[in-house]
Amino acid sequence: MRLSALIFFLTLSPAFAADNGLDPMAFNGFSDTAKGLSVTEVGQPAKMQVPLRPVYVEQPVVIQQANNGKYRPYIPSLDRVKAVFLAPWDPHRDAGKGYGFMEIEEIMAAIDKTAAELSKMGVKVIIVGNPGPELRASLAAIQANGANMANVETFAKKDFHQNHVWFRDYGLLPIKDMTTGRWDNISMIIRGKPLDDLLRFASERFGLRTIDSLDVSETGGQLRGGNILMDGAGRCFSAGFKHPLYENTFKCTKTVTFPCRSDVCHVDEYVTFLKNDTVVTNKAEFVPALREAGYRNIRMVPDDIHLSLANVLIVNNTVFMMYLDEVRDKMLAAKAVFEAEGYRVVPINSGGAGRQYGAVHCLTKEIPE
Repeated sequence: MRLSALIFFLTLSPAFAADNGLDPMAFNGFSDTAKGLSVTEVGQPAKMQVPLRPVYVEQPVVIQQANNGKYRPYIPSLDRVKAVFLAPWDPHRDAGKGYGFMEIEEIMAAIDKTAAELSKMGVKVIIVGNPGPELRASLAAIQANGANMANVETFAKKDFHQNHVWFRDYGLLPIKDMTTGRWDNISMIIRGKPLDDLLRFASERFGLRTIDSLDVSETGGQLRGGNILMDGAGRCFSAGFKHPLYENTFKCTKTVTFPCRSDVCHVDEYVTFLKNDTVVTNKAEFVPALREAGYRNIRMVPDDIHLSLANVLIVNNTVFMMYLDEVRDKMLAAKAVFEAEGYRVVPINSGGAGRQYGAVHCLTKEIPE
């Protein structure tokens, strides 16, 4: 009997779904399991579905049994980055959309500052948007922040379904074929609709062929992007529920599932992984599970009810860390933790964009070398 069959889970209730922005009535007609594959239409990649009603865990679960997949995602401690996607606010897509305590202007300030700093590092920055005043304003702000504009380009997206701002959860998921060393892509699709223009761009610009698709309709149209983290030892981490990619696609040496400790419930809100088998976390309650998974080097950063200082973007040897003025002291303490591990830290004063655990990692998507 598989070890996973012995684990008890907390089933997602309608109240829990509502509290987390999910509409349980919108799930009718979708598969109950992520194991089946279906084809969207002729010429499109096979479609893998997220569980109809994801089964949430009550406490950290560590499964020591290895999975048999052959892919892995981008891992900051192993891979270098050649390009980063960021997406400014799009009124055609985001009009009337709420972001909790976060203001669009504050989120955009974080995007623009991060893009400028990346361009100075020689990393290609790709700003995704509909041609118009919002895109022009973002480019002007990036330039005003001292960007090397030779490293800034735009992708004029056409697909209305492509989300802006929280680019981590949509569009591209670069994965490495561990048998060939090639970088491929899993497309995130919403109700059977692939983001064709973005997939073509990724193929033509970076050679990323799309080998599979993940239908994210059942989780409110989000990939749960922070739920597909892997470390250099091949351990896979998620929060809330075990991600279906961990079953057959990724080659996970172990899988770790943390319970939800925030409204969004993404694992990148709680942990990030560094070189030398080191993990950074803001949740002391998760330390025993990290030790069970084999970690010896566990570094703590301050916790906060709104802002996660573990939710950072790591590009090559640089850590981008969002913070708020009222938690500047906590940011400096977290900054010291990363610097002690040999990383350069770029603090991004986001005004209010860090509230409700949103952070620069959520706003970006890396393309590895």
